[in-house]
Amino acid sequence: MRARLFVLLLTLIALVVVALLTPLATNYATNAQRQVYIDRLQDTNRFALLLRDGTGTSELSALRDEIERYHDVYGIPTVVLDGHRQVMLSSSPVDIDDPTVSERIDTALSGRSTEEMSIWPWQDHPLVVAVPFLAGEGAGVAGVVVTVSPTDTLRTRVGTVWIVLAALSLGAVALFVAVADALATWVLRPVSSLDAAAHAITSGDLESRAPVGTGPPELRRLARSFNEMAATVSGALDAQRAFVAEASHQMRNPLTALLLRIGNLADAVADENAGDLPDRAKTEYDEAMREGQRLQRVLEELLALARAERHLGAVRRVDVGPVLDERLSAWRVRAELRGQILVRSGVASAEALVDPESLSRVLDELLDNASRYAGDDGVIVAALRAGVGSPGVVRLSISDDGDGLPITELDKVAGRFWRSPSHANVPGTGLGLSIVTSLLQTFGGRLEVTTGPQGGLSVTCVLPNPPSPVPAEKPAADVTEPPVAIEAAAAQGLTER
Repeated sequence: MRARLFVLLLTLIALVVVALLTPLATNYATNAQRQVYIDRLQDTNRFALLLRDGTGTSELSALRDEIERYHDVYGIPTVVLDGHRQVMLSSSPVDIDDPTVSERIDTALSGRSTEEMSIWPWQDHPLVVAVPFLAGEGAGVAGVVVTVSPTDTLRTRVGTVWIVLAALSLGAVALFVAVADALATWVLRPVSSLDAAAHAITSGDLESRAPVGTGPPELRRLARSFNEMAATVSGALDAQRAFVAEASHQMRNPLTALLLRIGNLADAVADENAGDLPDRAKTEYDEAMREGQRLQRVLEELLALARAERHLGAVRRVDVGPVLDERLSAWRVRAELRGQILVRSGVASAEALVDPESLSRVLDELLDNASRYAGDDGVIVAALRAGVGSPGVVRLSISDDGDGLPITELDKVAGRFWRSPSHANVPGTGLGLSIVTSLLQTFGGRLEVTTGPQGGLSVTCVLPNPPSPVPAEKPAADVTEPPVAIEAAAAQGLTER
């Protein structure tokens, strides 16, 4: 914005300078030309008056002396022509066939006055003045006196003045540039601060605020209003998250007690029926327990989401490779139970600016999600990429060979409580990737969801990796490690699509 404003102001001042300089330069050149023309016209008229009594020997002799002295002093040649364009006198050779000279001679011989010539610094033709003289009192035009003045001095003087005016204009523009730069900086500094604060808030830093002590009064009021709005929004979000967390926490105990009472009720009914539940009672009991357990998972996920959104971990530069390997090792048992294998690919290590606790939780969610949808005997690929093709970031991908999702549904998977209709038979709450997104946002990461190379779903965590002197990455063997199974881990927060 600062550059655009600066260019706009510079364009306006340039137009103003041009609008003022052009007529000023033109007027100076015109006045200088007119002054020289009038001076030459007066001299030529004086020569023509010497022939007012005729063109006898005495008159021509007197005129010859005048034009020769005139040429010696000013270097301006003069020529006297009769009515037939024949040279009568000449102080120096003049090309009367030159178009400019010839045209003015014809004008003067016709009895008309020659007009003022326009001479600009880039023109090199002379200033020609032609004045007719009469043969006697009441007689017609007998000839013409012509002066041909060099214009080098005139053009040099006008050009010099123009250069001075241009230099002064450039100086004025330079001064304006300095003033405009300072003014634009002063005016736009609050706007830049507002932009930075808004970007920080959208990135998850709800405590970010804009400074209010700089810039014009209008922008100061805008900054104060923005801070008040940000505080209101932040307070509302904190209240909402606190409510969700509190409600989830408060509902867990009654729900657990309710499930226990349903179990006790089932035992009591079974005791009255020789230890077995009637078919209808057993069906209702199973449905009630299934729905209760589903509600428990939803409450756990809501609580995990609220914690993720309020989590403020210690962000530091961490080698992502060991964190990934540690979580893969922790999930080995579950994979062995389901016959799944995990392929580790990419680089062995890559540093990123993350919160290791949040990153571990993200990997747990994504591995659980992939395991859930890869199915028995499925293949899950964990890939760590950095460097070539990913400047400034580290890409950590978990993909499976399950059924995947239609392309039209890929942009919905991170929505809260969203689940694909094609996976309605898979248990879940639809909050897993929402939790992952919130955790990634705490340290500036983001989530990308695409169709995987194996046909299933590929979920990529893009982790920030700002430039810093870090050890060179050690490429992992491009072979897959021995099939690593996913271990049954603590069942906190199951990841769903």
